[in-house]
Amino acid sequence: MRLVLVVLSLLLVACDARNTSQASDDPRGDDNPGGVPVEPPFAVRDDLSGLVLTYFDAEGAHTARSLDDVPQSRRSHVRVDSLELPPEHRDPEHVYVADLRAMDAGRYPVHRYPRAAFDALVDRLTGHTTPEADTPVAAAQAPVVVYGASWCGACRSVKQWLQARGVPYEDKDIERDPGARTEMLTKARAQGVPTGSIPIIDVRGRMTTGFDAQTLTRLLAETERRTL
Repeated sequence: MRLVLVVLSLLLVACDARNTSQASDDPRGDDNPGGVPVEPPFAVRDDLSGLVLTYFDAEGAHTARSLDDVPQSRRSHVRVDSLELPPEHRDPEHVYVADLRAMDAGRYPVHRYPRAAFDALVDRLTGHTTPEADTPVAAAQAPVVVYGASWCGACRSVKQWLQARGVPYEDKDIERDPGARTEMLTKARAQGVPTGSIPIIDVRGRMTTGFDAQTLTRLLAETERRTL
């Protein structure tokens, strides 16, 4: 009887070890559903210079220029991107999310998410569902072009503001369309407009960044007079 009990104990220990091993082999883990650990095509280490950082809370997405700008409680899932990355190295179907709480072997851990999984992650981090994408009003020959991304709350605010005023606009997703990203960077840099965050908006050839209703109202009025 004692021998039977010993054998059963050994079998239970073996089963527990096997289950633990299988759980640890899952690269996604509970903290990163849909994400796979990778080394991105740009460095995510030290001072994070040259990167655009985006963290998420109940108020939505927030762009940061340095680690100090990211609250401690929001450093586990920070989107990282490099606007300087050549188009041929970009993958519009995936997003990189870093854990900036601590470095591992001189780098911050990074997971790569398909866009659908990333959108679900943003919903979880912000605590609400992302609204359906707005439909541009008469995008053809629109006086306004909004360069942004599906997850960007400020981008949605700009489009909703334009729609409410009946202003036609063209919506260009710089993540899905590498050509739109290149176009945005070329236009913005030519006018000295910062390219570290989105949305970047083209109002009849005049570039501006972020959602500022007063600036948009002024640019629409000035450029409309200019075209008369």
